[in-house]
Amino acid sequence: MDKLKAIQYFLAAAQSGSLSAAARQQGVSLQAVAKLVSALEAELGATLFQRGSRGLQLTADGAQYAEACAPLVAQLQAADDGLRQARQRPQGTLVVGGTPFLLQHCIVPTLSAFHASYPDLTLDLRAVLHLEETAAKDCDLLLLHGWFEAGSWVRRELPVMAQVTAATPDYWKRQGFPRHPRDLADHNCLSYRNPYGKLLDLWRYRQAGPQGEVIEEVVVRGWLNSNHRDNLLALALDHGGVMRIAPATAQADLASGRLVAALLDWEMMDPPPLAMYFRPELRRTLRLRVFADFAAAHCAELAQVTNAKGQASADGRPAWHQGNSRRASSWLSHR
Repeated sequence: MDKLKAIQYFLAAAQSGSLSAAARQQGVSLQAVAKLVSALEAELGATLFQRGSRGLQLTADGAQYAEACAPLVAQLQAADDGLRQARQRPQGTLVVGGTPFLLQHCIVPTLSAFHASYPDLTLDLRAVLHLEETAAKDCDLLLLHGWFEAGSWVRRELPVMAQVTAATPDYWKRQGFPRHPRDLADHNCLSYRNPYGKLLDLWRYRQAGPQGEVIEEVVVRGWLNSNHRDNLLALALDHGGVMRIAPATAQADLASGRLVAALLDWEMMDPPPLAMYFRPELRRTLRLRVFADFAAAHCAELAQVTNAKGQASADGRPAWHQGNSRRASSWLSHR
């Protein structure tokens, strides 16, 4: 028995939940996969799968074995790639997960240029909000907006994308243009709910004053909250409210005047940090390196599209981010 091949077939079946799907993925016959998986079970003296009408389910032994084998196979693949990459162009498939609006507005528009440079590399984009969600485990690299513990992932911090307070000219004309952050208390402010489920209804602003730094904290209210930034943007563009937004992700709307930024003499505090996460065993593979460098360079360019300032660190969560409360503003009553 080719044990390495058997383990590869086993892991493919575990991931896909089907021997036939594993066979298609590996480019072999169903019989070849079934034979080697059965031989592996016989050698181990353990049943790795429960077979039923709903496909394959890992047994407790199978789950333990898959968890132990997956990083070893990945390391072997990385070693193979490392030997080849000096003489080959990057190829194969790279699974990239990320915050949906970040992928849509910052990464996807650049991919034609990336493909022109690396035509043998296939990208598989996945929507991922949180480092700990199940979908993240199937990704080679993640681009995430927010404060996350890296855990077993390698983290590469990217430049912060500062945020501004924006609405349409019609909205500002109808409701009044804010001259001070506290004016926002009288506006319909559209708040984002982050991947931890916390509503970001505390908008903090900072300004240098003659007596030192001034910080204004505004508890905002509005009739639409969402965990998807584009829902908030759609209502804002329909003259429905005010939102905080990174100019890097709304360049066309700001440049055309469809959105107008306010309070530009104030720094909007607590912009979520942007970071890249990848598996330690894959860090030296050529396909991951070229995409990581490309994405990092592009994000650095996007961070320069505005004069707005913003500071954040993936390790430096703001105080309001701590605890289990569902609203950032709850922190004000407990500090």
